[in-house]
Amino acid sequence: MAAYDHQPGFVIDSLTSDAYRTDLAVVLEELPARARVLELGCGSGSFTQWLHTNQLDVTGVDRSEAQLAEARQRLPDVPFTLCDIETDSGIDILASTHALFDLLISRYVIHELSDPIEAFTRWGKLLKPTGRLVLIENAWNRSDWGSSDWGQRTDSLPLACTQTWATAVYCLKKAGYSAVAAHWMHTLNALESMRIVSGFRLYCISATFPKQDKEQK
Repeated sequence: MAAYDHQPGFVIDSLTSDAYRTDLAVVLEELPARARVLELGCGSGSFTQWLHTNQLDVTGVDRSEAQLAEARQRLPDVPFTLCDIETDSGIDILASTHALFDLLISRYVIHELSDPIEAFTRWGKLLKPTGRLVLIENAWNRSDWGSSDWGQRTDSLPLACTQTWATAVYCLKKAGYSAVAAHWMHTLNALESMRIVSGFRLYCISATFPKQDKEQK
């Protein structure tokens, strides 16, 4: 199990599992039965496991073979793919080996993207016309995280150390998405395990890609 899986904000126990289910209720309710879901940047599979236990047909993708080895050990019946989700070649691998997805979802990923607008555009190629992209991210106070080792490593990235979802929504719109909803994940943020991390607050963005809008016109 990855070291960060034990850290506050990353742990998914019974309380956080229920909180995720509450904060993502609208997203889950809109999905068809046995919806096809792709978790982008799945890491060691802790959130993949949560998606799987909620009766979703989930596939995980990550660019770290070491992380995927842990994910496969955790979930031997779930398919995982090794590729870089920021490159055309990585998206081509997924598009050639999987049917289109009802939901693309990422957790704690977008702040590490070197070019989020380009990445979001590429991701849209994997969505069904009625599909959704859901981003779960942590917004933190710059004074709390910016001086940390992690903050210094990622300080030059576009979505690093942002305090609200506004920048992510801007990047989605520049990539051609329509943002359906953006909100704080209040149930999760109220948990003690979340509050002990200074400045740590989760938000969720749900968006559609232009090809859906065109088909509905």
